Amino acid sequence: MAGDFRYRKVEFAETITPLSVCGDSQRAELIRDVVDAFARLRGSVSRFIAMLAPAAARESPASPLKPGAQPTFATLLSVLASQARQAQFERLPELDHVIERARLAEVHRDVIFLQAPVAGELALRSAAAELERLDAAFIGLCVEHVLDGHTRAASHSAMVV
Repeated sequence: MAGDFRYRKVEFAETITPLSVCGDSQRAELIRDVVDAFARLRGSVSRFIAMLAPAAARESPASPLKPGAQPTFATLLSVLASQARQAQFERLPELDHVIERARLAEVHRDVIFLQAPVAGELALRSAAAELERLDAAFIGLCVEHVLDGHTRAASHSAMVV
């Protein structure tokens, strides 16, 4: 019986053929750039949410972002907008604008799945660049918020002393 299984395994391996062979390493690299840029963007939005969330909310069972869960990107953007309002984020209009632009991020990422016509190098480069610009915008707003908070805290402690 075990020998029969090994024979079938070989038989299946001989009959499986790839639907398309990726002989274009440049295209594969561009696809990887798009996927990586989207992953970095998603990570930046998640870190921004964590930075804005009060400690109690991060561990709350009512939190929409449960540990180990993989929320959709749209959910992450909604949570970020909500957290920013609750935290009285000073540059909320700018953040809202970036969030609205980011709502199209999945469209940029999905360019890699186009079949007919297949996304060309220009479309893939453009998608990766837009995802990287969005990521930089979120990072910039987050870093500025943190730096402003440190400046306010330092000013406040200087007044108290």
